[in-house]
Amino acid sequence: MFMNINNIIVKKANSFIGQKEIKGNLGFLDKEFQEQMETIGWMKTHAWCAYFTELVWKLAYAEIDSTQVTKLSHLFSGSVMQTWVNFNNSLEFETSNIPKAGSLIVWQSYKNNESTTQGHIGIVDSIIHKVIYAIEGNTNDNGSREGIKVAKKIRNLDFGTPRYGLKLLGFIHPLQV
Repeated sequence: MFMNINNIIVKKANSFIGQKEIKGNLGFLDKEFQEQMETIGWMKTHAWCAYFTELVWKLAYAEIDSTQVTKLSHLFSGSVMQTWVNFNNSLEFETSNIPKAGSLIVWQSYKNNESTTQGHIGIVDSIIHKVIYAIEGNTNDNGSREGIKVAKKIRNLDFGTPRYGLKLLGFIHPLQV
């Protein structure tokens, strides 16, 4: 039976909604989730949005083609910007400006109209017109910078450059297997 990797990714990401960190990126309230994140490479005090997306994609691919999991280890990084560069340079994975459910959504941080080396990353849950519903780790419900949990966020499909905040770079699409 054919299983669509995009649907599996969305289902896995949704299963983590509500997971909470110990303030300061010092761990997670759910010890099983913490063990999974540590297996991916997350360590205490590290920002964890990129690690979360790596965990979800690896769990999803493990269900239908575990050979892809090793490839993902070479593409994901704890750094959002390095993850974007790695996938963008990949010959197998596609990046684009078009959102698709299950794809990674990637932003770069800006301060004083200047790009920084930091960013944020999540997983596209669904798209309605120019509104993206994304599942993101190391975020919160009210939109402040302090990330505390896995949550579903409403984001606009907007590639404009902000003076401060996040600029949407694009989407990394899962490889169909």
